[in-house]
Amino acid sequence: MRRLAVLVIVLVLMVPLVSATPYWFKEGIYAKYISRGQMLTIETNTSDGYITYACQGIELTWRVLKVTGDRVQMSVLLRGFNCTKSVQKTLDEETAREILRRYQEKYNFTGGECLKISSQLRNVTICENSYSEVGVSGRIGLTIEEGVGHLFNESLIPETPSWGNAFELDLKTGDIYVNGSPVGKNFLWAENPANITGLEILPGLKVENVKMINSTALTYYGEFNAPVYMAHTNMMKGESGFGKCVLLYDGSSGLAIAFFTPFSPLWKVLGISEAMIQDTELAREHEEEIKESNKMPPFGLVLAETNIDFTKPAELPDEGPSRTAIVAVVGIAIVLGVLVLWRWRR
Repeated sequence: MRRLAVLVIVLVLMVPLVSATPYWFKEGIYAKYISRGQMLTIETNTSDGYITYACQGIELTWRVLKVTGDRVQMSVLLRGFNCTKSVQKTLDEETAREILRRYQEKYNFTGGECLKISSQLRNVTICENSYSEVGVSGRIGLTIEEGVGHLFNESLIPETPSWGNAFELDLKTGDIYVNGSPVGKNFLWAENPANITGLEILPGLKVENVKMINSTALTYYGEFNAPVYMAHTNMMKGESGFGKCVLLYDGSSGLAIAFFTPFSPLWKVLGISEAMIQDTELAREHEEEIKESNKMPPFGLVLAETNIDFTKPAELPDEGPSRTAIVAVVGIAIVLGVLVLWRWRR
């Protein structure tokens, strides 16, 4: 009977599983999200130091490149607009002293009280253990405390940084892979957003609760009618502080239409440490409409453009199991019947 039970399990597993992908999923689809505000930050930790970009606009686009069975090749591109760049780096005392000495020699500082020099281009302050410079193009600072040097360099010249990479998604498990290594779980869509409690987006970062909201959600793409689902993760400690993720899903399609993700597997894909991206402009532009109606303001990165066809395929009135599934079940029943008869005759 043990062998029979094992065979039953194997045969049952042969029945085609229902795909966890939404009805609109296919090769070539993409979704673009944007965020506008005064202080949108992207942080990266590199060999050159801890780099922070403070931007007034950010754009994220994901795209499905190729689908092979349950494996999907995807790309993600993050772009910042009108960004300033600051770099913080920790130095050993010897290196910091050498840099400070060059500044001191440049301005003939020989010790004693701090020396201050002002001009139309920059204001400089030189001391025994520090140097600071403020100019039209940025700021530089170097301090030495308790045997450690701290170097700060901020450029006020606007930049347009970008990060891009490809990754692989397992449709069965939701795992995201970069160069064969898992970096987290997919949160960009959900077959049923109401049931994603427990989804572990990153190690130690799980969806704790999901709430249905009976409101129309505003996005740059357009309005999404109720219900929409808002998911919250637990708090998590990052390199620059604590934070949690908030995800907003369209209840009909399961697509994430807005998300605030200080920590994200997408940031892992792009080599970004953390990001504080919170849209404020769309809510400001629709302030009166939000007050007077049952409409929900967006947050984080907000859907702005997509080629997804949100039209659901027409359902047959008496639709039942698929023909393939029925054939598989009938086949299993026949095999089990033969096995039972064979054992009874023995």
